[in-house]
Amino acid sequence: MRGYTMDRFDPATLIASDPEVVGCTLGDGSALLNLRTNIYYSLNEVGSFVWNAVGEPVPFAHLVERVCTQFGAPAEVVESDLTHLVRKLDAAGLVQCTLQ
Repeated sequence: MRGYTMDRFDPATLIASDPEVVGCTLGDGSALLNLRTNIYYSLNEVGSFVWNAVGEPVPFAHLVERVCTQFGAPAEVVESDLTHLVRKLDAAGLVQCTLQ
């Protein structure tokens, strides 16, 4: 089970980086390489923060809290933006989403 619907994540969904993806810091962001597809991706500062946060599985709700704390943004905005970002990362095979 993926742990999300089209518009939101279950708060308990665990988000983790895929072990077949490597990344490095690039300026204020990150560069990622999916070793299965040999496709590179770039992340901005917020995306890079999220990428570093999911090195170990983290519940979506905790990820929202961490981003709110780090960037001082309202929870509703962060939840919406993270839903969009994590869905894109999942579709690209960069993260794994598992409902606990």
